[in-house]
Amino acid sequence: MPQKDMRLIDKPGPDKIVLEPAAGTSAIEGDGDMTYRCGACKTRLLDHVSHNDVFHGEAFDAIKCPKCGKYNELAPEDHHHHHH
Repeated sequence: MPQKDMRLIDKPGPDKIVLEPAAGTSAIEGDGDMTYRCGACKTRLLDHVSHNDVFHGEAFDAIKCPKCGKYNELAPEDHHHHHH
């Protein structure tokens, strides 16, 4: 079960989509094999997600950690689209 820490970012602007899961829950729970954690406190934010859940499901720019309040994003290299 791979686990990855997400990248901490400053608070996104008002035009960004920010998921704010309730304390004790994940922003997205799926049946995949990846878990993404808060880059600051290691709380699970995306639990057992698949590539499809994260990148082709509900779009979001950032996730606010319900535990520490920091904002996290998926690093560009996590997207697996190698267009540079």
